[in-house]
Amino acid sequence: MDVKVTKEYLGEETEADLVEWNVASGATVAEGDIIAQLETSKLVCEFKAPAAGVVTFNVEIGDVVELDDVIATIE
Repeated sequence: MDVKVTKEYLGEETEADLVEWNVASGATVAEGDIIAQLETSKLVCEFKAPAAGVVTFNVEIGDVVELDDVIATIE
């Protein structure tokens, strides 16, 4: 079953820039591994894998993501 990794609520900000992937697309991750970093005008937030599996990216570094956008999928 695929698990969608979405941009969650980050305070008043509705948009964030994807500034870094901490793993490669196609990598196997464990639940809780830091997989990405998103930046708003006020903070940088680390995103953790919500499940174990193989991660596939849906956005690229520099993309602007909105609330609830799917940034990656874990199979």
